Amino acid sequence: MRRVFSILAALLLLAGCSRQEDGETPGDYMMYYLSLDGTQVVEAACEPEKTDGGELIQEFVRWFNETPKEEDYQRLLAKDVEIADYTLTDRTLTLKLTGPYEEMSRPRDVLVRAGLVRGFTQVSGVDRVQIVTDQGDLKDSAGNVIGPMTRESFVENAGKEINNYQYTTLTLYFANETGDHLVTETRSVYYSTSMPLERVVVEQLVKGPSEAGHYAVLPSGTNILSVTTSDDIAYINLDDTFMNGALSVAQEIPVYALVNSITTNCPVQKVQLSISGESDVTFRESMKLNQFYEKDLSYLEENSE
Repeated sequence: MRRVFSILAALLLLAGCSRQEDGETPGDYMMYYLSLDGTQVVEAACEPEKTDGGELIQEFVRWFNETPKEEDYQRLLAKDVEIADYTLTDRTLTLKLTGPYEEMSRPRDVLVRAGLVRGFTQVSGVDRVQIVTDQGDLKDSAGNVIGPMTRESFVENAGKEINNYQYTTLTLYFANETGDHLVTETRSVYYSTSMPLERVVVEQLVKGPSEAGHYAVLPSGTNILSVTTSDDIAYINLDDTFMNGALSVAQEIPVYALVNSITTNCPVQKVQLSISGESDVTFRESMKLNQFYEKDLSYLEENSE
């Protein structure tokens, strides 16, 4: 199964968590941390002291609240955010988080949710995880309540698949000569199965078109900071180049080139863009990024397909 988060082996000497050496049998439990650049969930094999469901949940709570001693990784939860309490009802574990959870960027929020869900659903009797903060039920950027989440709510690549490659044909959207409409371009690529297809699509857009009469929709120096997917939504985090790069195209063209290319090739329905982790920004004159964008082929140039 294609997975979004690149899972790295980790050397973590805290609370019974350590890297698996070559040839060793993987541990029965995994603990989840965040890479130093904040773009990946890091997985580490763990050996809990407890085996009872309730006590094992408490042990995971302690691990998530503690700061790892290993300097190569960081705590999954943001600074001053902690799991204060929990309840388990009908196989749904509700975590009460205190602290400035809502101040986290949307990309990190998705990573945190993925790590918590994957960590706690390892415990027998826990099928779903729901997060409640000091502000009440956790909500997405559109204001909708995020209910109980399962492991299937998140997809990621297994580390053992890191050297496998897949061949696919993409339908990409670029600008026409006047920059006011989109045109389609078909491109076949090999890509590592350890990389989310959503990221592959964005990288191909950054590379630019290869056909005559097609023009770039993203500045060539655009950096992709992170790509995460949850609940049929792709969260694309780009650097400031996306905002500041000078392209002679209408403001809608870069946004819908991204949205249409991703939703056409990937199993997602909506896309949200953020710039250096911030989605509460406006692209050009009026394209607000703190909303979900869906496929819109009305910008497609007539007879381009």
